Amino acid sequence: MKTLLKAALLAATAATPVSVYAQETGQEAAEEDPNVIIVTARKTAESINDAPVAVTAFTSESLDEQNLRDVNDIATLTPGLSFSQAFGRGTDRPVIRGLGNVLAGVQFGVESGASVFIDGALFRGDIQSINFDALERVEVVKGSQSALYGRNTYSGAINFITKNPGDEFGGQVRGRIAEFGEYEVTGSLDLPIVPGVLAARVDGRYYNYEGEFTNQISGRQDVGGEETKSISGTLFYTPTDDFDFRIRVGYQKDRDEEFPRTLQFASENNCEPGFRSVRFRNFGPRGQNDNENQYFCGVLRPDPDNIFLNSDEPGIFNGGPSLDSTTPGLAGISGISLERWTLNSKMNWDIGGSGWVLSTVTGYRHDETFTGFDSDHSNLNLFFGPPSVSEAFFSSTNRRIFEDFSIEAKIFSPEDQPIRGLLGVYYYDFRRKQFDITKQSGRAGTDFFRDNDNQIETIENKSIFGRIEADLGETVTIGVEGRYLDEEKGFLEINGATATTDGDLFETPPFKTTDFVPRVTVDWQPNPDTLVYAIYTEGNKPGGLNGSIGAANGLPTYEDETLRGGELGIKKTWLGGQLQTNLSLFYNEIKNVQLTQPVLTTPGAGTATTSIASNQGDAEVKGFELEVIMRPVQQFTVTATAAYTDAKFTRGCDEFEYTLNSGGLNSRSV
Repeated sequence: MKTLLKAALLAATAATPVSVYAQETGQEAAEEDPNVIIVTARKTAESINDAPVAVTAFTSESLDEQNLRDVNDIATLTPGLSFSQAFGRGTDRPVIRGLGNVLAGVQFGVESGASVFIDGALFRGDIQSINFDALERVEVVKGSQSALYGRNTYSGAINFITKNPGDEFGGQVRGRIAEFGEYEVTGSLDLPIVPGVLAARVDGRYYNYEGEFTNQISGRQDVGGEETKSISGTLFYTPTDDFDFRIRVGYQKDRDEEFPRTLQFASENNCEPGFRSVRFRNFGPRGQNDNENQYFCGVLRPDPDNIFLNSDEPGIFNGGPSLDSTTPGLAGISGISLERWTLNSKMNWDIGGSGWVLSTVTGYRHDETFTGFDSDHSNLNLFFGPPSVSEAFFSSTNRRIFEDFSIEAKIFSPEDQPIRGLLGVYYYDFRRKQFDITKQSGRAGTDFFRDNDNQIETIENKSIFGRIEADLGETVTIGVEGRYLDEEKGFLEINGATATTDGDLFETPPFKTTDFVPRVTVDWQPNPDTLVYAIYTEGNKPGGLNGSIGAANGLPTYEDETLRGGELGIKKTWLGGQLQTNLSLFYNEIKNVQLTQPVLTTPGAGTATTSIASNQGDAEVKGFELEVIMRPVQQFTVTATAAYTDAKFTRGCDEFEYTLNSGGLNSRSV
């Protein structure tokens, strides 16, 4: 069981806050009150308080007033959302309502239960360095969104909406300075080219953070440093009232030092004794590592006196008594370097002014990353071969190329009719190539067939989806959504390669997923200040491939994780708009939970282990989320949020849970 209770309290600045209390829908509400938050959480524009879904939204004004600068800040003020990173800014792990996976962003193909979107297009890259000053709005939609949003949104979706060009010439420059060498400069410029028809916008950002931990080998305080340079350009074309087209191109370059990490000895563990603990396995010096406990309970914090990184330092042990003082350990690659190109476009066409609207959203991303990590946690680089050829023990350097493309087309019926709906089609294509970097290969990486660390991962998703809504009288609306999805994952890797000999191409048969995910919503609005809604929903998190190591251990694939659940919610305005409360209660049943499982890299030979994904039981997740927004006066707003999640297994357990916790030799199901 895992319980999460999170509360945040915020007093806004004296600037006029953005209201969330108006009840009108869509553009009518925006025209009557410019402070209304209009969201697109259900693929259509509507007031946040009229949307029968749990959604937390932040406008550009509220981002500024509350000084929210990154996704970590968003998670702090969003009930039900938690965010963490495994390896610096290179691995995002958004978790909504407790549905996540430890291997998300680490092992190929394993994903979190929540997906990120930029301007409505799926964005499978890391989002931590996005320019918040270029955002018009951030929407966090909670609960399964598989029917409308598509792949891998079975716990929720996070949508970042960027700003349109302004109608008048102008711009702004903002700066921020903090301790540990952290500073940020952002700028924007609006350029009306043809007034009312064509406008452009340029956004730029420079961010630097020197880091606050010291590498004990070099003596430099550069561990965890980060740098980002980004620029984007947007064109917005509106030749008539019935048509608009928007295109945005972005370029970004990140350079991050290695992130802070230390080695904690098992003697410091303080809970959960088990068979794999140091005392039972007789690893390490008994005088130092004789603690029978397997796990650590509490908050792990880096030990500033125990950070040893040989990433770019000489002094290498060469299998004998001599030291090589000239060869660094990581082939010239240290930390994470990223170069990214993105393109997004959106088109809306009200066909002949009839109210039937054709809309398209397109997204493209190309990332190239170089990563290098030293993970032996010692002040010595140990080599198992000449340092001019091999890499240091427990070091890793590679080059990865990510490329994905998505397109979604939808047609909406007139929104002012008692029966209305939408029908859409979707296509997504993803490809990742990985090349190992050695001292001989240089930054381009090794030849694909000459290195066992080289891989290719592919994903192709095709789906059709729709929604139909009907008003049952003046206060009750029922809506039915559904999506049929067809997805295929592929994975190629090289085995048996040497620096001079081609290896064998290992290919597991593609993993295919087909599913239909429905969603039914009933909402009741007895008066303009109250909205009550009930939801039944299903979701799908695709399975995938474990590669050659999984196949060798009898687990070549893992199956889809699926969800069936429900939600009850109420949104209520009090005291003429001075108080707003939003409460949602949810219950989900999870089948084929995807968990992390340790396995031998070479079964029957040696003790080296790694982790793969597997399905190990069923679970239930229940809880609630609460938002309270108080505005005693126009210039002052206080927001309080709380979330509670209760998750437990209802069938089965982690493959190694019994072994770890009891000292037994066999796993068991309960």
